[in-house]
Amino acid sequence: MPSYRRLPRCGLAVAAAFAIAACSESTAPQAHPSDVRGLSSDLQAASEVFASSTFQSFSALSFVDGSPVAAPQPAGGLLRAAPIVPPRALAAPYLDRRPQLQALRRMAAYFRNGITAGVIPPALLGRTFTWDLTTHAYVDDAAYTPAAPSDRVRIILYAVSPATGDIIESPLTPVGYADLIDESTTSPPVDKVHIIVTGGSPTSPGTVYIDYTVSAQVTGNPITAFTAAATGSVTDGTNSITFTATYGVTQVNTDNPDVAVDVTWALSNPALQLTLHETLTLSDADHLTFNVGEFSVKRGTETVTLTGSVSTVLSTGVFDLTLSVDVNRSRWAMVTGNEAGVTLRHPDGTQLSDPEGQAFLDLFGLWLTSDFAMAILFGPPGSLMGA
Repeated sequence: MPSYRRLPRCGLAVAAAFAIAACSESTAPQAHPSDVRGLSSDLQAASEVFASSTFQSFSALSFVDGSPVAAPQPAGGLLRAAPIVPPRALAAPYLDRRPQLQALRRMAAYFRNGITAGVIPPALLGRTFTWDLTTHAYVDDAAYTPAAPSDRVRIILYAVSPATGDIIESPLTPVGYADLIDESTTSPPVDKVHIIVTGGSPTSPGTVYIDYTVSAQVTGNPITAFTAAATGSVTDGTNSITFTATYGVTQVNTDNPDVAVDVTWALSNPALQLTLHETLTLSDADHLTFNVGEFSVKRGTETVTLTGSVSTVLSTGVFDLTLSVDVNRSRWAMVTGNEAGVTLRHPDGTQLSDPEGQAFLDLFGLWLTSDFAMAILFGPPGSLMGA
């Protein structure tokens, strides 16, 4: 088994690692990326945009105590964040969608009243939330200056632990602030929030790291479908990614709702175009199929595309995995397996070289990173929608 560089020293329990198939005698030509090391480097650069300390601090808002956007309201419960830690091995935790499905069911139970006149409760407008070292939670800080404008709720961001995502209290270090601005309309009825995450402080603003809007609409009475859309940009201060995304849920009034995600990303430097189409389908309350219709990365004249599916029994976590990777529509690599083990190989059974293996892990990692990034970006505004 090749020893891929940059394999993890992270706190994840690796439940299913790669096993490389024995080499076959085939001499048929294999598709390969034209510059596999360059591909790895570009994929890592894209992932790093979402690994900035400010983005990590923003992601904590979906979880920490007292956060005004952490409550599991309908859309927020569905879309709240998962930690962005790109994997360096295939592992069952990354393929387990049970928490999102549980949140989806909560949304189906709660989302009954449709679009409200506004997303942000009036009691939160003009308020600033800061971290309290006594209660170890966010609190409404009426003494904070300058006060937040009256059309938004403001949350001060702090440095978080890279390992746990928890706010570091010793020392407590402000790194920026997030403004959530209500831009909802009643004609047409659309819940909409504008989110701006800025470095520095309200008295001395720095780089705008995140700037985007999220809108949501519902269908039916009672509600049978929910659609959210987001558009905007993310930067780590050096490179920027612009994105457009939609997140649709149908059968929200049943115990087996279905989800469809469509995202396009554009990285400024290096120039990459990313496209993601995926669905989560429940045949019944316990059986989930996660289909990757396409996760493609276009760099220059070359497009690398990941497709496949993961079928999971939600009550046990047992899964079957089949993924394939094409380079300009010619098969490059295949991944098959289950919770007992996962195999990565060329279509003819030969093993991938070390650089190829690393490139696949970087592709797999960027797929999950972009997936989790959308959960983080949808999470805080989604926590307010339908409240």
